Amino acid sequence: MRKIRKKRGLLGILMIAALLGTGCNREQANPQLYVDHGIRETPVTVFTENAEVSAAIEERCKAVLNQDESTNITVYSDSANYYAEDGLSYRELLLKRLASGNADDLYMIHAEDVLEFDEKGYIYDMSALEFTGNLSHDALTQSTYNGKVFSIPLSYTGFGFIWNVDMLKQYGLKLPENLEEFLNVCETLKENGILPYGANKDYALTVPVMCVGLHDIYQSDDCNEKLEALSNGTAAISEYMEKGFDFLQMMIDKGYMNPDRALETLPKKEEEKSFFANGNCAFICAIYSGKALEGYPFEIAMTPLPVLENGSVCVVGADQRMAINPRSKHLDSAIAIVEALGQAETLDTFAKNQGRISSSKNAMLLIYPTDSLNACIAEGRQIPNQDFSLNFNVWENVRDLSQQLCRGKSAAQVAAEYDSIQMEEISKYGN
Repeated sequence: MRKIRKKRGLLGILMIAALLGTGCNREQANPQLYVDHGIRETPVTVFTENAEVSAAIEERCKAVLNQDESTNITVYSDSANYYAEDGLSYRELLLKRLASGNADDLYMIHAEDVLEFDEKGYIYDMSALEFTGNLSHDALTQSTYNGKVFSIPLSYTGFGFIWNVDMLKQYGLKLPENLEEFLNVCETLKENGILPYGANKDYALTVPVMCVGLHDIYQSDDCNEKLEALSNGTAAISEYMEKGFDFLQMMIDKGYMNPDRALETLPKKEEEKSFFANGNCAFICAIYSGKALEGYPFEIAMTPLPVLENGSVCVVGADQRMAINPRSKHLDSAIAIVEALGQAETLDTFAKNQGRISSSKNAMLLIYPTDSLNACIAEGRQIPNQDFSLNFNVWENVRDLSQQLCRGKSAAQVAAEYDSIQMEEISKYGN
């Protein structure tokens, strides 16, 4: 097992003057420290998806733990990448650690793993914890499966398109707001020798397919009835998702994206950003965050996806979900960390520092406001990246099937395969 990062956290130090409430005061040169050697150290380990998240969690823990001078919780963190450049991926490592019985006390769980992890007994039910009352309705809903609150979402996020506005202006184009305008933009750019969409192999495929395929469900008056029919298998998922796969096929057939390049492009990597920054495409798909909007040599704008005849829609989700290992040897301390991080003010600060949307009941867009994306989320024109009222996976299945389409399968073929997966997973998880 290759550990990508390991960093020691609190070390039993109660940072009285420097760390009250809002985190480290970096302008204070000589903070007053108090070390109580009489309180036994309780080591708590956290496994996260990447080093940036690990560092952010440690920073927040320093600000909110051990405040009453009666505990000495020490945080140790370890991380791995979602896509492994060498060695095992985050998910592969996490499964090995959980199966060993000696896993970390806290870990980050992805939406696509919840059904399987619940079935394997890897989820601790947080329903009775106080922090749940601090979450926004959407964040809590997207952290609940089978009656259990399976994680604390440290932030909330949306997926949208980031556009090279200068390039659009060069060809007399404006930001599209519906499908007709979107297709006109793509066709005009292609006629001028520009690749419109610089897609990656992950959410850049998944998000447009979900938006086109599932908006009829979530924008309908009988949404709950449609979801129930899908969840129990009386309605086939292909009734909706084949439209989404057709949309992706159209993007490929018309030359609006390069499927081979998409399959070779990992999300959130420098290669993807550089390709866009160097003017090789007009727009990319991105997770809403401050960093996603920085570092470009031209004017940019982030919007929801203008892929509907009557407007735009976006995919949203609780993000950076932290779960408690039910077999933790330090369960009380792990719960204490979750409760401390789950205060509304702490969630707001965490989101602000990450440039994301808060998962607290305040539900504020704290920095880098983008009017159209913010309005789309606020007005409910959104699709959850995983709806936990369903007894089958959406995000992971749509991603994998979209990749198969990019490799040559037809939209009808992958839609039919999704029907088979739907029934298999209902049979496995439907109890």
